Amino acid sequence: MFSFLQTGTWARPTDKMAVYTEIAPGARWGIRVTLLGSSAKVEAIEGANCSWYKPPKEIATEILPPSFWERLRGISFEDKLKAAVEDKRAYAAKRNDQTS
Repeated sequence: MFSFLQTGTWARPTDKMAVYTEIAPGARWGIRVTLLGSSAKVEAIEGANCSWYKPPKEIATEILPPSFWERLRGISFEDKLKAAVEDKRAYAAKRNDQTS
């Protein structure tokens, strides 16, 4: 699907949703990417079964399709998703370093 989302596991809870979960072996924190139609949600998670209610911006980000102006600048949905995934991976790595 996306070349930068290959080290974790994919799941299809429904026909319209795909969920990617990535937690390094021995790590407590990881990321979850939920693809819903034309949007996505990228979260830093504490364990595979973690869920957040109204998480702060450093924990979760909603990715929407690029606006007209973003498309004019050459920004694609994949670019926005990749930036959010890198940000949440960095946050998860920071939290893993703090807990160890």
